[in-house]
Amino acid sequence: MTDEYHPVYKWRETWPGEGHQDFSGFDGEQSFGRIHLDNLISSRLGMWKWNATDVPWAREHLLPHSGWEATSREACRRVEEHYGKLKALHRRR
Repeated sequence: MTDEYHPVYKWRETWPGEGHQDFSGFDGEQSFGRIHLDNLISSRLGMWKWNATDVPWAREHLLPHSGWEATSREACRRVEEHYGKLKALHRRR
């Protein structure tokens, strides 16, 4: 049995059909983050970069809002956790 993270939100290719390992997270129509496989930074080669993106209702921001993880699922988890904390801070469902 695995403890692999299962995303709560929908994740879509950032640029569909282009073959990049690059995905954006959505809560309905609202984009809230992005993950992509790092193929450029030698010290992070093969790791997954995660970034929280700006959401229009956020008046305050939380840190950290980006980082690296070994797997796409863990990067996804970090973005979703950040988004959950941001929603709680702003009392959003």
